[in-house]
Amino acid sequence: MSAFRISVYDKNRAYVCPIGNPSSLTATIRHNDVSTLTLSLPLGHKRVGALMADGARLKVSFKGEHLISGPITGDALESNGAKGIYTVSVEDDFRVLKEIAGFPVPGSAIGSQSGAEYRTYTGNAETIIKTAVTENGVTRLAVPGLTVATNLNRGSVIAGGVPLRMHPLFDRLFPAVTDAGLGVTVRQVGANLVLDVYEPQTHPRTLSVMGGTLKQVTMTRTRPIASRVIIGGQGEGTARTFRYLTDTVRETQYGMRAETFRDTRDDNTPTVMDARGAETLTEKGPQNGLAITLAGSGIFRYGPGGFHVGDLVPIKVTDTITIPEVIRETTLEWKSKDYALASPVLGELTNLPERKTANLFRALSKGQRDQERR
Repeated sequence: MSAFRISVYDKNRAYVCPIGNPSSLTATIRHNDVSTLTLSLPLGHKRVGALMADGARLKVSFKGEHLISGPITGDALESNGAKGIYTVSVEDDFRVLKEIAGFPVPGSAIGSQSGAEYRTYTGNAETIIKTAVTENGVTRLAVPGLTVATNLNRGSVIAGGVPLRMHPLFDRLFPAVTDAGLGVTVRQVGANLVLDVYEPQTHPRTLSVMGGTLKQVTMTRTRPIASRVIIGGQGEGTARTFRYLTDTVRETQYGMRAETFRDTRDDNTPTVMDARGAETLTEKGPQNGLAITLAGSGIFRYGPGGFHVGDLVPIKVTDTITIPEVIRETTLEWKSKDYALASPVLGELTNLPERKTANLFRALSKGQRDQERR
């Protein structure tokens, strides 16, 4: 039996058919972001018609473990008249967190949103994300099939909470939920889409080149830009309100004191101002990354009994330096029905131009959305 099990579902998440061995398959699984998959088949494959149906979905498992489920977001074909190839792109169901807005008053109609400037969710990370999704995604928007698993109150308390005012849930919930120690999944279970959280684990083995588990290690690190943030609230001139946050741990760790400014002219609520300030400190914090090339399947394998995205992995760089880092994403590339090449990325690679560009674009887009919702 193939390591990958690939199934096609319709727009209502009803099972349609299986797909055997593809021509190619590449899946990039991400921690607290949208995972993606591309799959190619010969153009004459009998399942192409099912994949081309409006609203078609894929659900894929790897070695019996859920890998990705989500809608086909794009497809393409190439043909020379005699033969051809058909390719689909899939985005994981985690994407719903980017498609649901957080209303200031989620229990009221759109014309009655003046009852509050923000809906601020407080408490531990699991309570915050599950309450926000329940109120906005399940009860208000009624996303087809979306359900929320039972709240077990995991994750640390998010200081200042998470304020929402028509923002996509993803914009405000992350990286706060990540920093609180949780990962989030949205998976197709039967005909439902179930949102739940998980607690990342520490991998029990230390990886190293000298130990034979790695071929190569690439490390990047950047110093934090700021350790303190001035938050400017409403008012003009001498009437303007200010708040001030300090990351004392960062200052002790780096022997620094550096200030930055965050404008929150739209809101004077202390919790909202503090949450914005904390977000700025995260954005201007240290960026650490490791890229590793595995020496073989060996002890460090993706899937059951191996590693998963979100895991904390100790990487021994030299005899005296071991760096623990989180697996942010892993790309699995189909090689045969029994084997997939795993290429994990740890931390945030700050020396890759495409990663810098993507992060800058995301920050600018997020800032624009904040301005539009004031």
